[in-house]
Amino acid sequence: MIRFFRSSQIIVIIVILLTGILTWLHVFVESETVVSDEYGAFMFLALSGWLSNVPVLYTWFALILFLCTAVLLVVVNTRLQIVDKTLYLPALCYVLLIGGIPEIHLFNPALIAAILLIVGFTILVDSFKSEHLSYSFFTASVFIATATFFYQYMHVYILVVWTVIALWRIGYWREWVFSILGFAFPFFLAFSWFFLVDDDYTRMGEFFNEMFLIKSGTPTLSISFIAFFVLCTAAAIICLSYVLQLLRSKKVIYRTMYYVLILIIVATVGMVIIVPGTFLTAWYLLAFPLSYIMANYLANVRSKRWGTVVLSVLFAGVVAAHAIYLK
Repeated sequence: MIRFFRSSQIIVIIVILLTGILTWLHVFVESETVVSDEYGAFMFLALSGWLSNVPVLYTWFALILFLCTAVLLVVVNTRLQIVDKTLYLPALCYVLLIGGIPEIHLFNPALIAAILLIVGFTILVDSFKSEHLSYSFFTASVFIATATFFYQYMHVYILVVWTVIALWRIGYWREWVFSILGFAFPFFLAFSWFFLVDDDYTRMGEFFNEMFLIKSGTPTLSISFIAFFVLCTAAAIICLSYVLQLLRSKKVIYRTMYYVLILIIVATVGMVIIVPGTFLTAWYLLAFPLSYIMANYLANVRSKRWGTVVLSVLFAGVVAAHAIYLK
């Protein structure tokens, strides 16, 4: 199995996309709601309201966003060579990580926020290719701020940008200014729209209150989610320990990319700890860095037997999660 998914044949990406579609088939036959507005900001609510005219669009749009995210991970990998530019393993890992949790297979703000976070990460990492002043911190911050218009707690990832500047861009003080201006720019545009077009500037104040409002309550977790989460956590620990050892022999820019991925994991976990209700939807955000870490392990582990075992367990976990959920 691992030998097949390590190849760069086009049939591999077709199999991965079909696997992703199969994990979402249950949504098309369920009569329950296919949209979650929880933690959605004003742009998500506007998009959700437009799609509500044709409810079936919720399901199709969510599935398309999910598959586009998997493909985007491959595109980013081809550009940055985080794993290997010819491999589709990041998409496979993302499909399995998301596919194993049927509860989150619905249109929700984290789907869009995850795409914006990936783009922001790509732009941020591009700054490492130059030792000169980089404007990438402005653009990356713009994408993070824009993501908050869909998923209200995405502003925590600006801390990742500032941590990168503090640790790896020492002496480039103007990049702090770029990041702050980039983060503020979308809010300025939003305020201008509310003030000039909607003639209701108070909506911006309400939005800021929502950004920093810590909602109480804990999510209801199913047995299938808990079992799959434990499985993925164990697999992630194994993969991360292997990748950290592998990074010792790699170039600085390569190591830094993975350190940024770890920072994203830390920021996401911190968000979940502060607002436990985000636990389910935040899985879309966690799956992004975890996909690259697991893909690196599967691509480089010397023992193909162990790679096949880990991959087989993930596949089995997805099947078991759906069996328990649909029971």
